[in-house]
Amino acid sequence: MENSFLFKISKQLLRDYVISDLVIILPSRRSSVFLKKEIAKSIDKPTWLPRIYSIDDFIFEVNNFNSASSLELFFSFYDVYESIVQKPHSIERCYKWASGLLEDFNEIDKAYTCPKEIFSYLSDVKRIESWYLDIASNEEEINEYLDFFNNLKHIYDKLQLSLKSNNIAYSGLAQRLLVDNINQIPMWLKDNKKEKIIFIGLDALTNCQEKIIDSLLSKKICDIFWDADEYFIKNHIQESGKFLRRYIQKWPQCEFPQTNDFLNFPKSIDIIGTTKNVNQAKLLSQLLLNKNYSSIDESKRIAIVLPNEDLLLPVLESIPSYISDINVTMGYKLLHHPIASLVEEIISLIINSRDYDTKQKSNSFLKKDIIQLIQTPYFNLFLNSRGDSLDKNLLQEISKINLNYIGYCDLNSISNLDKIPFLKNIFLTNFRSSLDLVSFLQETISVLLESLNSSEENTDLEQECLFEIQEQLLSFARFLENSRHIISPELLTKLFSKTLKSIRLNFSGEPLIGIQIMGILESRAIDFDEVFILSANESELPPDSGKNSFIPFDVKLKFGIRTHLDMDAIYANYFFNLIKRPKKVSIIYNQDLLSSSSGEKSRFINQLLYEIKTLPGSNIRINNYTASDVFQLELENNNRLFKLKDAYVISKLVKICNKGISPSTINLYNYCKKQFYYEKILDVSSIDNLENDIDKATMGTIVHWVLQKIYEPYLGMILDNSIMGKIICSVPETLENAIKKHGVKNISKGKNFLTIEAIKRIIKNFVKSEASNVKKGDKIKVLSLEREIIAPYKKIKISNFNLVVDISLKGYIDRIDIYNDVYRIIDYKTGLVQDVDLRTSDIAEIIEKPKILQLLIYAWLFKRNNQDHNLSMQAGIINLRAKNFDFQKCVINKIHEIDNSILQSLENTLDDFFLELFDHNQDFDHKNIDDQCRFCD
Repeated sequence: MENSFLFKISKQLLRDYVISDLVIILPSRRSSVFLKKEIAKSIDKPTWLPRIYSIDDFIFEVNNFNSASSLELFFSFYDVYESIVQKPHSIERCYKWASGLLEDFNEIDKAYTCPKEIFSYLSDVKRIESWYLDIASNEEEINEYLDFFNNLKHIYDKLQLSLKSNNIAYSGLAQRLLVDNINQIPMWLKDNKKEKIIFIGLDALTNCQEKIIDSLLSKKICDIFWDADEYFIKNHIQESGKFLRRYIQKWPQCEFPQTNDFLNFPKSIDIIGTTKNVNQAKLLSQLLLNKNYSSIDESKRIAIVLPNEDLLLPVLESIPSYISDINVTMGYKLLHHPIASLVEEIISLIINSRDYDTKQKSNSFLKKDIIQLIQTPYFNLFLNSRGDSLDKNLLQEISKINLNYIGYCDLNSISNLDKIPFLKNIFLTNFRSSLDLVSFLQETISVLLESLNSSEENTDLEQECLFEIQEQLLSFARFLENSRHIISPELLTKLFSKTLKSIRLNFSGEPLIGIQIMGILESRAIDFDEVFILSANESELPPDSGKNSFIPFDVKLKFGIRTHLDMDAIYANYFFNLIKRPKKVSIIYNQDLLSSSSGEKSRFINQLLYEIKTLPGSNIRINNYTASDVFQLELENNNRLFKLKDAYVISKLVKICNKGISPSTINLYNYCKKQFYYEKILDVSSIDNLENDIDKATMGTIVHWVLQKIYEPYLGMILDNSIMGKIICSVPETLENAIKKHGVKNISKGKNFLTIEAIKRIIKNFVKSEASNVKKGDKIKVLSLEREIIAPYKKIKISNFNLVVDISLKGYIDRIDIYNDVYRIIDYKTGLVQDVDLRTSDIAEIIEKPKILQLLIYAWLFKRNNQDHNLSMQAGIINLRAKNFDFQKCVINKIHEIDNSILQSLENTLDDFFLELFDHNQDFDHKNIDDQCRFCD
């Protein structure tokens, strides 16, 4: 790219220097790859390339230190902290806040501020703050608090000594050590036979880095090449030029050539808003398709920049298939691979378990954790690798067990665990320590690797993931064996999860060919012809700077430590340098108000719209629109996913109607057609009960079953005081039978105990209320209980498919009785029911009133099966959680009685419903976007 910054610098280096004598320092490793290419294109004879480093790599190289991992840092810190503080926190509690303090140490060192001064000042600040606290009630806590801050300097000093003794350092410490031993650099140059250091494209230097450059400039062994743009340097309100403006003043001996590329280079910038993160990737796909990058010119540089790295997989999936040349520089997060979820589910299962039962010699695991483990994709691979088999109905059987925790005997009673040795071992292994857990995981990973090695399919990615996990487990095992601290499995889980989050698998490929997919930090000092920037939202660009720091903002300002204002300026520089020279820029942001970014576009977008766009005489054309204005995404309207009712769908609908369509099915269609499609057409449904206690559905089932059994012996009889007495007496035994029938266990304590007591109270109070009504003289005759009624409705002709459909209606009516010479169609409810749900002044509204529709269909079914009845009829609900158990009647136009005119209006409504149901032009969409079901979320 002939107009790029690195191209111009490569020309100057070859013209003015002997490049083999140079050490070149760049902002990132990625930019060094591009510089090498530019140098290689410009030379016409063989020559030795210079040494090229990122600035961080260079500092560690000269210091001869290794970069400390977060795990090494934390445990080194805790050793020091525990040895100094009088009443140290437990290692678990310390872990929660230690990372914030370690980051403060890092920033203090980068700022090269005097540790003694800042910690003394900070201690004084905290002492002053304590004056405002209630000393009498918090004296001990305050003393511990002050003791901690008084000892920060000792902790800091001792931690430095500990790290240096192990030849490791964090970034800030490495920088401070190099400044303290600045003469190492000339010696290192001499040892490596190099003459000069060239700094290229740097910006936002730390104080330590500035001091390093100060020393090198004074010795005349370095030169600096800045990428400075006149618009951002001369305009003092531009935060992106904040640091370079200071360097111009600080180092007047350096040349500061300033281009005007940002305004002068012709460029088109499209700012596009879309909803949801996944649609950003789909929009990118559409943009690439429109550009038709079937054969990308090798000389043309195209970048896809992802401030939010979680978009990497959706973006890779959305790249059009004809684009074969892609280079991913940011790495694949191990946590994104499902094989990591297998390890996490095993850990979660063990961590949430009860203490090992020494009598039963078994662990007890949460039911939900067992189900989630079995549903993990690689669980079946693990079983197959050992020749084990899993009962297809095992999940359903487990879901029926109403226990908080499931032990070995519980699971073995429904599935022979001898056939599933892995599950058997995990139940019978006594995980006494974190080392036991790590050893078990190591064995699991080894078995999985053996299975993948013998597979005929390409499993390179899976094996790479497992090798990385295995390596981390080995590190943990070594640490646990040598540590004097007792690391609980809970803490181990947190540490291991944090470690997994930091692991990235590098993609292989040609680093300089095709579309470059990278993070914004990797784009520093690199220019592109075309750039796509995704997730251009606040909290992503710039990223949220809300870190847990022990140093107040004003103290940071006093001691020259970076604040969030500096970080905002740094990211402004990254952003505007990225869009400085491309001819085409597409910036995509998420405008979904429910997203983590609240749909707020980046401040840099607003800067483009309200500042840059209005500049006179610039060559920048800025367009601002939403995706729906211009593009038709594949899933532009996620609620219109299924558009055609083909022969298969119609056949399923016909079958549903032939067997009898229930009010709940009709209401499901009215609530969400997409959910109807999944559940009734595709037969996709979740296991009903993943809870560890009695859920609401089971509770309702038990209540209905008991009410059925206690009244069943007296069907057709007018209830009297004697009968009601017998019914009341039968409640305890019937409830006990219901508990056994429905597999409810563990009812002697906890939530299940409370739920059973609530059921007992509900049933007894209801029966006593009815007994009171009988005693007052009300005549009650129960005709049927939990009765299923199926009745033919109509024949409907479907012209498009040349079909005539026999439609039947069906319903399960909880109770039908005669109450003081009035038929009552009763539906029991154990949840909240509002009177407004049972009232309407417009019969046409009943399709939008699910409870009214349900009751009217029940009334229609009853009348169809009892043509000779001569009493008036009412339909309603008895709320079993209400105090008085009143019969809440269905009211149509202020009328309680269900007469023929109302039932005829119901039929008219149902006719319209069935015509829509079989209408091939009606989509399976979700019409109420404010009340999303689990399929519309």
